[in-house]
Amino acid sequence: MHDDILISASRDWQGMARVSGGALQELCLERRDSPARVGAIYRGYVTRLLPGMAAGLVELAPGVQGLLSLPERAPDGRSSPVLRQGQKLLVQVTRDTVGDKQPRLDLDLAVPGPHLVLLAGHSRPSLSRRIEDPLTRRRLGNLLAVLAADFEGASLLARTAAADVAESLLRDEAARLATIWRELQDAGARDEPAQRVWPELPFAQRVLRDYAGPVPRAIRVDDTATANALRAWCALQRPALAPLVEHDGGRHSLFARHGVDRAIEALLQPRVPLPSGGSLIIEETAAMTTVDVNTGASSDRSGAPLTANLEAAEAIPRQLRLRGIGGLVAVDFISLADPAAWRRVVALLQQLLAEDGTCRRVHRADPLGVVLFTRKQTGPSLSAMVAAGD
Repeated sequence: MHDDILISASRDWQGMARVSGGALQELCLERRDSPARVGAIYRGYVTRLLPGMAAGLVELAPGVQGLLSLPERAPDGRSSPVLRQGQKLLVQVTRDTVGDKQPRLDLDLAVPGPHLVLLAGHSRPSLSRRIEDPLTRRRLGNLLAVLAADFEGASLLARTAAADVAESLLRDEAARLATIWRELQDAGARDEPAQRVWPELPFAQRVLRDYAGPVPRAIRVDDTATANALRAWCALQRPALAPLVEHDGGRHSLFARHGVDRAIEALLQPRVPLPSGGSLIIEETAAMTTVDVNTGASSDRSGAPLTANLEAAEAIPRQLRLRGIGGLVAVDFISLADPAAWRRVVALLQQLLAEDGTCRRVHRADPLGVVLFTRKQTGPSLSAMVAAGD
């Protein structure tokens, strides 16, 4: 079954929805008055040291600061540098402002293209682990080794999408990334005020650059200017997608016509029904997100608790992804007397969280049914964005 990618632009919002079989599979929203900073690179200055945290505050622009935390080791195995008051740095935003938390920054710069990623501070090329074919890995490894000559102080990573494209396209993309790398080095060497030196792409181009799913049936855009700009960008960067971009205007909004607006309304509700009659209750707080699993009317049926738990384990990663929820998550499953049944529930949850790519492992699985894990957060959740716009 082929997916449709819907890109909608209104006066207040920009949004991307991936729909398959009438069901929402992926959602990304951004307010026009507060575009995401994640991915942008700044020339910043250390304004305050936080020695107890091995971190510092970095001025990104007048009145805007971010938190830079240093790991124990740099990517190449060397000890991390020591921050100094007033030090000039090139930093990249990895998490946007969330509530009262400042943007989170990183010294390891990554500039992605559709098929390759420029990685500053890395000395050797690398390939996505999802590229499994030995011949493909050897071919791409040899090509990256040749291209490495243009990336002193940095390297390239081949994304999964690089496995199926022509070498000429990869060479062109590498040349564009090499130009960006030289521009970043020049910007970092200048003694000028703190400012953004490399912006992220516009919203529509950004979501297609990072789209890693199967080739969609169509890419429908409800704004003429956005459709034209996206088609031109795809012709240069993702040629296979260019013919799929089409303007799809109408009396009603694109999201309304394809049921996305209804799906968003459902995502803003705490209760999520499960197929067997049970439900999830999802509550966001400042400290964590809690998920309560209930059997509902089927609780007196044999095997109902295990069924509800398995359905919940399947639904939770999707709900968290669509709602944009990150941070600490506590799930209160229904208690199971059979240890083997409990391990089955936890294993399914771990598998689906790992496939989601934002949670590597469950931190704790209590025999009484409580599971704790953390999910990567890069920006405000869906509910927080909607609340901010009210």
